[in-house]
Amino acid sequence: MDAPAGLTLDDTCRSFTDHLPPGIRSYASTLPHRLGLTEHQDGHWEDFWVLAINRDLPGYVAGDPDRPGRLVVSARALGRFRAAHHCAIVHCLIADRLVDRQVAPDLPMLVLRDLFLRLWEHELCAAVGDEAAGRRELASALVELRRGTWMEIRGIRRRALDAATYAAQTRDKLRWGSTAAASMLRSAGHPERARLLERAYDRFCFALQCLDDALDCEEDQRTRGMTVPSLLGVPEGALVRAVPPLLDAAISLAEEARLPRLSEWMRSFRRLAAGIEPGGNESSNVVQGRALAAAAEEVL
Repeated sequence: MDAPAGLTLDDTCRSFTDHLPPGIRSYASTLPHRLGLTEHQDGHWEDFWVLAINRDLPGYVAGDPDRPGRLVVSARALGRFRAAHHCAIVHCLIADRLVDRQVAPDLPMLVLRDLFLRLWEHELCAAVGDEAAGRRELASALVELRRGTWMEIRGIRRRALDAATYAAQTRDKLRWGSTAAASMLRSAGHPERARLLERAYDRFCFALQCLDDALDCEEDQRTRGMTVPSLLGVPEGALVRAVPPLLDAAISLAEEARLPRLSEWMRSFRRLAAGIEPGGNESSNVVQGRALAAAAEEVL
């Protein structure tokens, strides 16, 4: 079944910042723009965080395959898992921009980063219904985030990257994105489905990362003096052509996990991704893209 509609990402952010003192509340309302995510000062989180499953992964996996028309958790619990997911997005976007030095830190930004971390913890523990279990889920996500960030920084400093490391650092940096949804399945007594969801989402996120890094080459060359394709020793088009086989693998895992809404959405996205024309030698792009995807799947 379709999960009941709940608060959007921007709704969740407003609900948690409306009680703050006027100065920081006003600052929070412009945070997407301050982080460079939106062009205009009144831009919203969802102007940047646009993909439906990224906005509401818990909702996409909440249906119970053994009880058609019902959820694996109560609607109230789903709302808490969704809020935890939204808080994770805000915290991790702020943290990522600060680590990459794409923004200069100031006190309100640091306060909001830490606030949304605490809110992520609170909502996740409340959703799981077990404070110790919720904190373990959060701790695992944060450890992986820091490991992935460290791997990425090390690679940039060394100007060295291989396909397996590229996949592993992306998985670790972005695993937080499936934390709330996988925690929900585990709390509902579906640990194997949770594991398959994590792997499916890992591959989806890596496909997105390949696409983003192919499209961001000009900016990366200007700001970092390097691009991901150059570090990997492949043409930009190879990263684009790695996307369809990575999505095929993600869809297969989602189907094995009996997550029909998720797999259906991924199929639609795959059709869009397959239509991108990257330029360059198409035959070489396809061969090297498939090789990149195969090397990544050994890790993911």
